[in-house]
Amino acid sequence: MKAIHGGKAKNDRIDSFKIANLIRGGNFPLAYVYPKKMHATRDLLRRHMKIIRHGADLKAHVVNTTSQYNLPPNKVNLKNKVAREQLRSIFTERSVQKNIDLDMVILDCYAEQLSKVEWYIQQQAKQHKPNHFHLLKSVWGIGPILVYL
Repeated sequence: MKAIHGGKAKNDRIDSFKIANLIRGGNFPLAYVYPKKMHATRDLLRRHMKIIRHGADLKAHVVNTTSQYNLPPNKVNLKNKVAREQLRSIFTERSVQKNIDLDMVILDCYAEQLSKVEWYIQQQAKQHKPNHFHLLKSVWGIGPILVYL
C-alpha cells in the first residue's frame, strides 16, 4: 500500500492493478470483520479506553500543577487516599486545592465505574470466544484488559 501511495502516476486503474497484484501475491492484509454480536462490547471497550486516557490526563494535570507552583516533584501514589490528602496539603492556595480535589473526585468516580465495566467486559469476552479468552490470558505480559481488545 505504501508503494501505491508513493507512486508518481496515480489513478483508479493503476491503483486497482497494484492492489490486485498484492492480493495475488498474498501480500495484502485482509481486514478483520468484527462479528455483529460483539459490536456493542467493542464500542464499550472503545469508550473504556477514552475514559482511561482522560484519567491519565487528570493525573498528569496533578503532576503539572505541582511543577507549575515550583514545588518539588511528588512521589504520591494517586490510588492511595491518605497520600492524596498529603498531596492536597502541599498546596497553600484554596483554589489550587479545589482544582486538585476536582481531579481526585473524577478519578475516584472513574475508578469505581471502570471496575464495574471491566468486570462486565470480562463476562462478555468469556461468552463470545472462551477459548481465545483463556489462551490470551495465558500469555505473559497481556493483562486482563488487553485480552478483550
